[in-house]
Order: sequence, then structure tokens, then C-alpha cells
Amino acid sequence: MFDQSFSPQNLRKITEIENRRGSNKSLEFFPSVLVATEDLKDCIRATKQFRATHKHKYSVADQAIFDALREDRENARKARDQELLSCLANVSDEISKKSFRISIRRVGGPSGKPVYVVPETPVDAYAQSYYAIKQIANNISRIYKVRQANRNQIVTQLSDCLSDGFPYHVVKLDVQEFYESVDHSGLLTKMKSDQLISATTMRLIERLLWDYAAVAGTPGRGLPRGVGLSAILSELYMRDFDDRISTLEEVAFYARYVDDIIVLFAPTKGSTTDGYRKKAVEELRRKRLVVNSTKSREAPPDTELTYLGYEFREVLRTSCKVLMSDAKFQKYKKRIDASFTRYDRQRARNPKKAYRLLVKRVQYLTGNTQLTHSKKNAFVGIYFSNPHLTDLSQLKRLDDALATHIRKQTHSANLRAKLRQYSFQKGYSERVFRRFHRQDEFEEITKAWKYGQ
Repeated sequence: MFDQSFSPQNLRKITEIENRRGSNKSLEFFPSVLVATEDLKDCIRATKQFRATHKHKYSVADQAIFDALREDRENARKARDQELLSCLANVSDEISKKSFRISIRRVGGPSGKPVYVVPETPVDAYAQSYYAIKQIANNISRIYKVRQANRNQIVTQLSDCLSDGFPYHVVKLDVQEFYESVDHSGLLTKMKSDQLISATTMRLIERLLWDYAAVAGTPGRGLPRGVGLSAILSELYMRDFDDRISTLEEVAFYARYVDDIIVLFAPTKGSTTDGYRKKAVEELRRKRLVVNSTKSREAPPDTELTYLGYEFREVLRTSCKVLMSDAKFQKYKKRIDASFTRYDRQRARNPKKAYRLLVKRVQYLTGNTQLTHSKKNAFVGIYFSNPHLTDLSQLKRLDDALATHIRKQTHSANLRAKLRQYSFQKGYSERVFRRFHRQDEFEEITKAWKYGQ
């Protein structure tokens, strides 16, 4: 079995993984590591500068200078690595204490739902909780091979099934307050009976669940929404449910993405469809979970289904159409509105800035880009966020809405001409890609949408 300990070496591996994802927390946590890193960068720059200015074959003297620079660079690298390990050793010592607990704090979240975060102060406690969560997640993921489903893969497979003309019976279920309803006893009993998780890991998980329940006022149930570890624990909790549903008689396709469940039953001759939904609901009850009836559907009788941000129309026909869900479509419309509202408010104070930001916002909405300042470096945009559309009529409606705003709310022929270059339909069909390099620029662009201004 692999090493589950919270040793400095394991925490160093976590640091390297997160660095590759674009999240270098060690520089934020440890000022001495930041200083050592800057020293290393200076040595690297000196080596590169020497190479750039000495492109000819090195003389004996030049080679001696270069060798000295290279030695300085490697010494600086070793010093940085040793300083990082020293800081991580301190973190490791704290996590390994039997009194250690992961710190979480309740804050307001979207739609009024509370979310939980690790407090960023004091920094020492933040670093300890951060690394503890990451190591626990790594331990569980490696032991149980836990992985969240790929939503793009689910949508592709579902679209293919709903378009093949077979008379499936579709059951779509939404779990009510999923994270808040996970039963602690069932989750902990499984991990303890498997005897695969280290004692330290189990202790930290138990304390996290107890502390969450105390803050949330839900004794014996719930996972802290917003803490990354919760996604892994919830997947582990639902694993047996997934196995039971997917092996039910007449199930042709099953998928679950967090709390959104869809099952395609293939009725055999003489079978009745009345009990399909009941079977899935009963399995959820065994997990002490409740269905949100307002978001659950069956087809037939329904001919339209909304799942994972897409609307499937004329389901169970060979002409099944895939569109954006209405919620996602309305979000685009609201962002167009907010962009022009923000322009109107800024124009009187700073017309040049208002002009520039409106163009940038329209470029962002109608095109595609890469989030280089996020840890996933994800591709997003009108195509990459909606790659499965088969009916593009909504994109024309967005173009019409954009054209109306341009006609009514812009005050110069130059700005109107510039904005009319951009199109949702073109951005999608041609996968138009635009780069937004500066982090502060990206934040400026999206600020109008976050606050609805």
C-alpha cells in the first residue's frame, strides 16, 4: 500500500502537482520560500543572459564564468527546495498532532445556500488545513479510484441514446440538498470496514464531519459544500448506489453528475414502465436521500428534458435536438444587458475606459478563450462551454439581442462598427479564439456580470 502519511515529502508532491495546475500556494504560505524562489529566478536569468550575450564558442574564461553561474543556479535551487521542505516539515508536525483539526468557516453562497471555506488567516493554520485536505483527497482518490464523472462524456452518450429512435423510458432525478444530506454513519462505516484508510486520515475526516455538523446544525449528516474534499467523499458515498442502479434490469444507460441522475430503461416486451422511477427513488432512500420532485422528469410523458446545462427536445426520436438550457441562455442575455448597463454608467466618468471594456466584454461573450490564471487552465466560451449543441437558433437570438443593444445604447459610429464585427453564431461555428492575458483585465471584464451592473 502506498504511503498515506502527511510527511514533508508527500506534502512536497502535493505542492508540485498544484504548481503544475497553476496554483503555487507555497509562495503565499511561506515568505522564506518566496525569497528563495526569487533568488533562484535571478540565477536563472543570469544564466540565460550570459547565453544570449555569448553565442560564440566559449573561451576558457567564458566557460569558467558559465560554469560558476550554473553552479550558483543549482545551489539556489537546492536552497529553495530545502527551505520548502523545512516549512513543510513544520506543517507536517502540526497536522500529525492528535489535537489537529481542519479549519472551516461558513460564508454566504449562490442562491442563498451557505458554503464553507478554509479561513485564510492566520496563514499558518490556512497552510495546515490546505495541505491536510489535499493529502486526504489524494489518499482516498488513490485507494478507491474515486473520480467525478465527465460531464461532456455524459452529454455525448446521452444525446446519442436519445437520438437512436429506441423507445427508452427516461427517468431524470435531482437529489434535494445532496451535500447537506450525506449520512455520516454510512460513509464512515464503509471506510472503517474496508480498513484501507490510515488512522490519521480517518481521524481528520471524522473531525471535519463533526465540526461541519456542529456549525451547520445537522448532527450526523452533511458535507461542507465548497470544500474540495466533499466532492470526493460524496462520490465514495454514492458508489454503491451507482452500482445498484446501473445493474437494474432493463437499464440501458445510467449517469450521475453530483446530484443530477438520469436513467434510460429499455422496456422488454410485456414489461411495464410504471415501476422504473420508483426503483430509483427507493435506492436513493436507502442512502437516506430525497428526490427534488420539482426538478425530476420522466419521458414519456415529457418530450423535453433539461440535463447538465442542456435542453433535449423531441427526445426518443431520431431528430432529438440539443439546445442550451433556458437558465444558461438567460444567463447570456443577462450578461449582454449587464455589459451595456455598465457601459452607460462608466461612459460619463471615463469614456475611453467604458469603450474599451464594452468591446472586451462583447469579445469575451461571443468568443472563446483559455483561463490561464485559473488552476485548471480551462478552455471556456460560447463553443467550449456549449460544445454539444445541434440546434443553433438560440445563438441567432443572442445575436439579435446584441444588435438591439448596439443600435440603442452606443453613441458613436466607430463603436457600433467595431461591435458589429462580433457574433455568437460565428464565435461558435468558427470557434473564434481570443486571448485575455492580464489577470486584472479578466477580472474587469467579468465584474459587471458578478454584480449585475
